[in-house]
Amino acid sequence: MRKIYVFYADVFLLQNLCMDYAAVMGSNLLLKRRKRGIRLFVVSLLCSVAGLILVLLVKNPLWYQLLAHFLLNTGMVLGCFGIGSKKQFLENWMVTYFAVILLGGGMEWLQEQQVLSRYHFMQILIAVTALFCAAAYLVQFRSFGSNIFPGGIKKGERQMKLRAYYDSGNQLRDPYTGKAVSILSFEKAGKFLEADKDSIRLVPYRSLGEQNGLLRVTDVEILEIMLGSRRIAIKNAAIGVAEEGLLEGKDYDLILHAALLDGEERQK
Repeated sequence: MRKIYVFYADVFLLQNLCMDYAAVMGSNLLLKRRKRGIRLFVVSLLCSVAGLILVLLVKNPLWYQLLAHFLLNTGMVLGCFGIGSKKQFLENWMVTYFAVILLGGGMEWLQEQQVLSRYHFMQILIAVTALFCAAAYLVQFRSFGSNIFPGGIKKGERQMKLRAYYDSGNQLRDPYTGKAVSILSFEKAGKFLEADKDSIRLVPYRSLGEQNGLLRVTDVEILEIMLGSRRIAIKNAAIGVAEEGLLEGKDYDLILHAALLDGEERQK
């Protein structure tokens, strides 16, 4: 039976919350899963509460370790990142598990060395976690080399956040409307577009691998791009659907037309 001479439930809960949140945020950034921070926080909180319940109810050390390391950690990974493919799930599980073990080992070492008091330790832990989360937020939403920007598209009640890549080589225009066409990833288009509501037209295009291709294009009410603190909104923007696999795995979801960041184009 595990002996606990002095057990602070509040400290245990807060410590596990900080550790779990830091672990899943690190996995989210490292693996570029782009999951929302609030989702990661809520799942981390629920898992921390579940961990506290395990400590109070499960007295056998072996069973506690098995449930905490495999059942609880697996549930946290599924809650944060979903199932996805087998490869993605394995990557999520391994990176998150390694981060939890690394953080947990560091905490236990500090406590065993008694180099910090209970309150000083928690203060440092909270400060480090807050700093990590702030850095993660900046990394996730900053502009990459002034070419990738956070943004979104809106049509009716539907909204989707995305990352837009400014590509000077994208000069595609719709010959029927004259609009500049931006290219949305196949995966994002599948989640945003609705076959019974969206009017799709075929726009001819040429590329290095395709001389006489046809691109599916639709219009959205607003295409929004954030340039630092400045917001650019393109109304009735033309959005093309990329071929499956073309943009998946990239750091961006949308290839902007080269003219969309010009003031003259936005006024059309």
